[in-house]
Amino acid sequence: MIRTVIAFALATVATGCAPAVSNNPGSSSATESSLMQADRDFAVATHARGIDGWMSFYTADAIRIRYRGNMVKGSDEIRKFDLPYISDTTSVLNWEPTDAHVFRGGGVGSTTGKYWAVSRVGPDAGKEISHGRYVTMWRRDGGRWLVIMDTGYPEPAAPVK
Repeated sequence: MIRTVIAFALATVATGCAPAVSNNPGSSSATESSLMQADRDFAVATHARGIDGWMSFYTADAIRIRYRGNMVKGSDEIRKFDLPYISDTTSVLNWEPTDAHVFRGGGVGSTTGKYWAVSRVGPDAGKEISHGRYVTMWRRDGGRWLVIMDTGYPEPAAPVK
């Protein structure tokens, strides 16, 4: 159970492969495909640089919505909240966007996707220990997509037969 909570906290973000069509064809810099790529880049940065990579994709005024809890507001508080989970060396968080939408005007968008955490240690090393879904809201800032809101929820484990 604690692993599920930890994995969820890690995963409430948020990377993937589905092509997307832009709602804003005149704006090549604000397409669904660029947003999907930003989400994938978010995962790569997190894997490569841990909490610093994670936070490099958040705006200063971002929020994280805790599963069955209140908001965590602002990048400093998000860093404090996520540090223990992102720095956890016993598991690795992976995610993949499955869909993206850029809202009219091209300055705000969202991604949804799936996440899974894999154990790095012990008898479960290499095995999935939890999985779920996430929603991330993004804002264009200086030509770059940045996270303004992130949340997710665990999916129940498959019944053991």
